[in-house]
Amino acid sequence: MQRNRLPDVLGILIVPGNLLSVRITIRSMLPTFPESKTILKREWEKRFFAAKTKIFPVEIHPPVMELTEGKKSDYQTDERRIRPLKVKSHSVTARHSIKDGMGMTITEFDATAVDAGEKFGNQMWELMKGAFNDAVDETGNEIEIKKGDLKKEDILRILEMGEKTFDEHGNMEGQMLCNPAFAEELRQRETEWMKDKDFQAKVAEIITRKKAEFNEREAGRRLVR
Repeated sequence: MQRNRLPDVLGILIVPGNLLSVRITIRSMLPTFPESKTILKREWEKRFFAAKTKIFPVEIHPPVMELTEGKKSDYQTDERRIRPLKVKSHSVTARHSIKDGMGMTITEFDATAVDAGEKFGNQMWELMKGAFNDAVDETGNEIEIKKGDLKKEDILRILEMGEKTFDEHGNMEGQMLCNPAFAEELRQRETEWMKDKDFQAKVAEIITRKKAEFNEREAGRRLVR
């Protein structure tokens, strides 16, 4: 038998201009067999990441990369400006007292893993919200939509805002993050507006123009200036 703690689970989350390092640890455990330690680690990760995913879904997860060395770095924007990469460390720690010589029950193990996963997901959301707010402050790309009063003009303004990117098949990339109520309203409006040929023509015109702008940017990016 050996006295051990569960190995750290380290995640690195990158969003434009920010890096979040989140470390989830259990500082100490009662003596365990190596095989049981492996089983506990696997079961912990299942519960932890399931709880995290409910709060911060995989579908909206930004790119993840490993930070191999150094704590300082920078990146270049499309406007060729050099900006520092902000590195911040946030920790999520799960604790269980073993003063009485007792380990966790299954119920306690489940609850602790879920609690840590939820905290991890909430921290990721806070980082994302901060990045969104910084981008809005810098670009001024903001639009106010009254609850229950989504209009066609709002969608056209959203499409017009900022630069758009397209995949190799010519499909526009990007995601819209919104609360369930707004998502349902958007689905209902989409069903209605699909029948409006004039509106669909305006949407197609904007997308065609944005795609031409994207192709021009990409062509220029490959040229030596």
